[in-house]
Amino acid sequence: MVKPVWKTIYLRDADGGVKPFDANALQTRLAGAFLAAGMAEDAFVSGEIVLALEYTLLRSPRAEAVFGCGEVDTELVRLLESIGFPQVAAAFRKNASVQVIEFSTEEAELRKLIQPHLGCSAERMEKIIAKVAAAMKQLGISAASPHLLWELAHHYEREEAERDLLSGDGEPLIPEVTLTRQDVYSVLDEQSEMMVEQGILHICGVTTLFPGLQFFFNINGFAKQFNWLPPVTELELTPALYRAGAVLEQARRSIVNALGKKDEDVPLCLTIPGMLDFVTSYLDCKANEKIAAELADALSSSFAVPLYKLSFE
Repeated sequence: MVKPVWKTIYLRDADGGVKPFDANALQTRLAGAFLAAGMAEDAFVSGEIVLALEYTLLRSPRAEAVFGCGEVDTELVRLLESIGFPQVAAAFRKNASVQVIEFSTEEAELRKLIQPHLGCSAERMEKIIAKVAAAMKQLGISAASPHLLWELAHHYEREEAERDLLSGDGEPLIPEVTLTRQDVYSVLDEQSEMMVEQGILHICGVTTLFPGLQFFFNINGFAKQFNWLPPVTELELTPALYRAGAVLEQARRSIVNALGKKDEDVPLCLTIPGMLDFVTSYLDCKANEKIAAELADALSSSFAVPLYKLSFE
C-alpha cells in the first residue's frame, strides 16, 4: 500500500498563534485577486499556483514547516510576478497579511532570515548575505522589513546567477519538459484512454510551474459504469478499485516515460471528487473520511511511488 507523503504546513499569525495552512482558503483569495485585476478568464490557474507554492514550502530546508502568514503571502506575490501576473500580484498585495515586525540587518540575523528562502550553494549564500548586510550598513538601516530584505537577497541571487552564466561557471540551465493535456492523452494506453473518454479519469497537462502529475478520478462516474445499486458491498467495490488503480499506474508510468524523467522527480497528486458523496450514496452510510481514505488506499495501491497529495473534493 502506497501512502501519501503527509507533511502539514503551519502558519504563524502576528499574535504568535499557529494554525494549519489552508490551501483552499488561499486559492479563494487568489481567485478573488484575479477577478479584481480584471483577469477572470485566467482565474482557473489559481489552484495550480497554490499547489506550486505549497510544493515550494514543503521543500524548504527549515526543520519544521512553520511559516509566517505574511511570509507566505510575500512568496505568493513573488511567484505571481515571476510567472507573468503582475496585475494579480498587485491586487493580491492589497489584501495580503501585513508584517509589522522588522529584522536586524546584522549578518547573523540576516542569515537566519534569508537562508531558508534561497536555494543556492553555501558559498553563494554567504556572498549574498554579505552584500545585503553591506547595503544596509551603507544606507544606515539597522532594522528593516522582511519583504525588503528578501527582495534585496533575491536581487543579489539573480546577480550572482547571471554572473556565473555569463562566465560559463555554474551548472547549465536545463529547461523543464512540458506536456499539454493533449500530449498527455496521446501517450495513454487503451484502458486509460477509455477511462478518459468515459469521463472517469482527467489528467492535467504538466507545466514548469508544478512539475508533477495531477490525476482526477470520478468515483461516482466509475460506479455508474457498473450500474451499482446501494448498498455496494466491499466484495464488489475493492477488486474494482484495485483494477482501476492498476490502470492509473500504467497511465502514470507512460507520462513519466514521455517526460524522460525518473519516478522520484515527478510528484503525483490524486484528487477524488465526490468521494464523500459516494460513501453516503453507494455505501449507504454517513460521510466518513476514514472509509474514504480506505477506498483511496485501494485505488492507489498499485502506484509505484508515494502520493505527494491526496484530496477529496
